[in-house]
Amino acid sequence: MIIDYKKIIHKDCGKKINIIKDIIITPFYTEEFCDELINISKFYSEKFTPYIVYYNKNSRTQEHPWDTLFLSKINYFLFENFCSHYQTFINPTIEKHFKPETVKSWFSPMIIRYSRPGQFVKLHNDTSEFTLNVKLNDNYKGSLLKFPRQNFDNKDIPKGWSMIWPSTVTHPHESTPLEKGTKYTLSSWSHPPTWGIEDMGGSINL
Repeated sequence: MIIDYKKIIHKDCGKKINIIKDIIITPFYTEEFCDELINISKFYSEKFTPYIVYYNKNSRTQEHPWDTLFLSKINYFLFENFCSHYQTFINPTIEKHFKPETVKSWFSPMIIRYSRPGQFVKLHNDTSEFTLNVKLNDNYKGSLLKFPRQNFDNKDIPKGWSMIWPSTVTHPHESTPLEKGTKYTLSSWSHPPTWGIEDMGGSINL
């Protein structure tokens, strides 16, 4: 797979910016590349895995809210280019708006697939300082990304555009049930701080 990464970056990425309730909104990928990522996802359909699994105490069953395919498994250089893309076009806005914060390292971005009717995600925070989410398609019904505390959702976010938000405390989010079709999203998590037990004088788990 040969990809000229410079050609798949949206021409207004990092230039056309809207910030709503501490959520940065900007174009990220071209619509053509979003379509290509979906085609790749369909080709590697059997490679998607239930990376995140929740345990339901009431029914005593395991549930996975979405299926995951890591970008690094498709092409590691695509992952490297993504990080450079983020650092060049997204970091300046994060550094300006959330001063003195920035993003220095990333987990591999995930292509997330919602394909089962009724599939939804409970209210949660990510293990990430900043989460970036790119809408890869819009030909589905339901599965709305919602931020209840901010009274905001991604209904009007165009295909190929990204949303970036601080993930660990202030912006809990959820996804409403999928009603029809298949939803594809690219999600990126940044590395959270890591502290050893002795680094801050020990720790207590409640």
